[in-house]
Amino acid sequence: MKKKVIGLIDGQSGNIGSINKAIKEIIKGKPYQLKIIRGEFDYSLFNKIILPGQGAYATLISNLKKLKIYKPLKTYLENNRSYLGICVGMQILSDQGHEDKTTRGLGIIAGEINKFKSKKLIIPHMGWNSIRLKKEDSIITNNLDNKDFYFVHSYIFQNIKKSNVLANTHYGKKFPSIIKKGNIYGVQFHPEKSHKYGLNLIKNYILKS
Repeated sequence: MKKKVIGLIDGQSGNIGSINKAIKEIIKGKPYQLKIIRGEFDYSLFNKIILPGQGAYATLISNLKKLKIYKPLKTYLENNRSYLGICVGMQILSDQGHEDKTTRGLGIIAGEINKFKSKKLIIPHMGWNSIRLKKEDSIITNNLDNKDFYFVHSYIFQNIKKSNVLANTHYGKKFPSIIKKGNIYGVQFHPEKSHKYGLNLIKNYILKS
């Protein structure tokens, strides 16, 4: 049986060690193989691509362009191929981000990334918080509703269509914590740092979506 290929993008915006380890554990003994993407790639060779991101929106976009990952990734996404973006890996799916300066994103899911605005909140939003499911999906089912996941971020996805929101989280105000368009997913939290519920989500994405 030919193995399905999962691509894990190293956009040089944080350590990919924990997500790498989680994926390897999930696919052990199953018909999948993991390949790290560190430069230009042939998007047709990949069945799924995961992009974990930490740090700034503009930095990740700049790194992807510098590494020649940006163009094949954009083509891959425009063809509605399977993708999971984590934290900033989710945010760059938007039209633009307003972190430090306005930066054009991948333009896959309409919306923009803006800073949390509140005098009463501690920013960044850091730590455990629950998600509220808007609709079930193969990666996120009722058994994950109201469960806690680990967040670290100062910016949120805004002006997004309701149809693209799978789950919300509340921190001072409601914001999208899981988004989807076709076969493309984004999560604002870090599932690889969210213990069993986060690992369940990654497992569902790899094996069920």
